[in-house]
Amino acid sequence: MTGCKNNRYELDQILRWAISHDVPVVREEEADFCIINTCTVTHVADRKSRQLIRKIKTQNSKLKTIVFGCGARIQKEEFEKIMEVDYLLPDMKSVIGFLKKRLNVSCRRDWPIAFTETRSRALVQIQDGCDNFCAYCIIASARGRSKSRSRTEIIKEINDRIEDGYNEVVLTGINIGAYGASSTKKPKESKFADLLGKILSKTDISRIRLSSLGPEYFNKELFDVLKNSRICRHIHLSIQSGSDSVLKRMKRNYTIKDVVKVIKRLKKDISGIAITTDIIVGFPEETDKEFEETLGFVKRNKLAKVHVFPYSIRKGTLAAKMGQISPEIKQKRAKILQKESDKCRNEFINGQIGEDVSVLWENKDKGLTDNYIHISIKKPHQIRSVSMEKLTKNMVVWG
Repeated sequence: MTGCKNNRYELDQILRWAISHDVPVVREEEADFCIINTCTVTHVADRKSRQLIRKIKTQNSKLKTIVFGCGARIQKEEFEKIMEVDYLLPDMKSVIGFLKKRLNVSCRRDWPIAFTETRSRALVQIQDGCDNFCAYCIIASARGRSKSRSRTEIIKEINDRIEDGYNEVVLTGINIGAYGASSTKKPKESKFADLLGKILSKTDISRIRLSSLGPEYFNKELFDVLKNSRICRHIHLSIQSGSDSVLKRMKRNYTIKDVVKVIKRLKKDISGIAITTDIIVGFPEETDKEFEETLGFVKRNKLAKVHVFPYSIRKGTLAAKMGQISPEIKQKRAKILQKESDKCRNEFINGQIGEDVSVLWENKDKGLTDNYIHISIKKPHQIRSVSMEKLTKNMVVWG
């Protein structure tokens, strides 16, 4: 698997389907089929997808590869040329349909299943697709129009994960703030805050973590519900740039003033909240002044972490036709911004030392706080359990 939480969720659903139908999920050397979910968000993700396919086939030439996902949809002709691809399918439902036809789903399981639920956090997809067609992004083409799952389905899935022993769910999607809206371009129609309220009232899940949220989806109802202690104090804001002129070329529908307003409100309402983001550097035609605006934005707003990405050309997007920045300049700017990000990260963590934090244990001695700090304590804990701990410097896994 390569790519985002949505890719991970889709593979989890396929695995759960297989196990529920007694289809053995075994080690690679014992398998008949290997399923690969591809990503195309950057050229690096594309390359990793292709490398993974070839690596798997090299290790076991008898294995049949089933390839699907964003990369396979957007670059169908290119993936068809890869000799190591045996079956190229568009999406998760197609993979399950293929397996239903090819396998005897009523077979008895007569050897051990290798797949076990070892992750501490369960992914629950609430929405898929996007209508924005931002200048740099190909995902709207790969995933199609925005569509939301029913609240009944979501709540049932969360309650199922509670039965499986999970204490935290991560709500995922391409644009989760647009939940319930007819389009991602209509943030005022969002029913995301209402969904969170229903999850809080109709499930007993201990912790709810949110994946990436656009600043345009924040409203009074959302600010209010985020104060609930069962919602993790971690908001990953989809910002992309700290320069208004770059945001305009990116076709993002908010300004830096809008973003700062959201950040200030969140910090005012929720003590110890971690606000993280993604920033693209070297976007086409980005000037030194625009980069300095982004750098200044990060410095001023003291974000808990910034994921820095040099701009990657995506064929078929508007940005691919713009004036490109040299790889050397992109790497230089990425290095500068990453240094500032590391400084902000350390400042945030140091500010939490001595505070009582909620910890979800990912294995016997490593855990994740609700505000996104990885910690380690050399004493046994039960995976997926939640405890309150006083954060000390020697507990933190820095970075």
